[in-house]
Amino acid sequence: MSDAINLCKKLVQFQSDNNNNREALLYLQAYLQELGFEAEIISFSAKNGQKVDNLWAKIGQGEPHLLFNGHMDVVPAGDLSLWNFPPYAGEDDGEYLYGRGISDMKGGIACFVAAVKEFLQQGSFKGAISLLISGDEEETIVDGTERLLEYTAAKGEKYDFAIVGEPSNPHKLGEALKIGRRGDVFFKIISKGVAGHTAYPQLAVNPVSNLVNFLHNLLAKPLDKGNAFFEPSTMALTTIDVKNPASNVIPSEAVAGLDVRFNSEHSGTSLIEKLRQEAARAEGEFVIEPKIFGESFLSAKGGACEILVEAIREVCGLTPEYSTGGGTSDARFVKNYCQVVEFGLISESIHKTNERAKLQDIEALQKIYTLFLQNYFAKI
Repeated sequence: MSDAINLCKKLVQFQSDNNNNREALLYLQAYLQELGFEAEIISFSAKNGQKVDNLWAKIGQGEPHLLFNGHMDVVPAGDLSLWNFPPYAGEDDGEYLYGRGISDMKGGIACFVAAVKEFLQQGSFKGAISLLISGDEEETIVDGTERLLEYTAAKGEKYDFAIVGEPSNPHKLGEALKIGRRGDVFFKIISKGVAGHTAYPQLAVNPVSNLVNFLHNLLAKPLDKGNAFFEPSTMALTTIDVKNPASNVIPSEAVAGLDVRFNSEHSGTSLIEKLRQEAARAEGEFVIEPKIFGESFLSAKGGACEILVEAIREVCGLTPEYSTGGGTSDARFVKNYCQVVEFGLISESIHKTNERAKLQDIEALQKIYTLFLQNYFAKI
């Protein structure tokens, strides 16, 4: 069995949900040190008092400097009885390897590390390879990659190209290479009213009715039609909360959550202004509380990106489509430091019961990464 598959199995066996990343990161740290990497566990204190563990590792010096970024944390496995195999056992059925996080994204990490091991066995190289492995991507997303990048920048580290090992392929390995992402802004919309008896609605101001009407009008109008690299922006209503136990009382407040995934036709700030203008024109009183999780971005397609495309084509026999679909990822932080793309396993089963990856895909991804490493350090 290949190094990539063996390492996948081992990493899956660490239950790294709910900020329990340290043991998995310590294992990976020791593995990389065996390969000759300088490796350090870096912990940041989260706002809630928890410490978030991350890993930085580097081998080599000078240029070009290749960065691999990934995350060790996973979402919880849910109802364990629904899994074909225990989610933290790292078992396979001869075709698929099952486990929470195998595709999102311990498999990507394992394949890259196995590829680096193979690459280093082929001899010395000119340049440097770094890994930034976050323990904070699935939850708060404030004490992981963004802070690791700031930390290494303060140490004088500069990167020339980065691969984020997120599961970029919807159904088949090699079909998609992400060169950008949509932005994400979340709105808490508070509708203010005046409480009263339902028998005398004229004496009250109903915040629920006002909120429903406002949301209906807002969602009825598409934000845009998309463009050459991005699909249309979307708005998803995530919750409406009234918290009113009485059937004969009009409440004084109603709250909704609205998540907007937007393309390069907008910015987080422009959407905040748009929503506030819409609220000002609507019937009722609204308070808009926004939070921008990331801006849309598009990375360059040339240079090292083309070297990766060539490697994908040689191993998979496919020319990947340049994609910007899906949600957000830590690539939105990396793009502030260097050209970045995302390429990893299949996204079809991520966050689901029976998350899995084909054994042949794991081996193929290792081959792609290895070939890319060979060509990147030979050509750049």
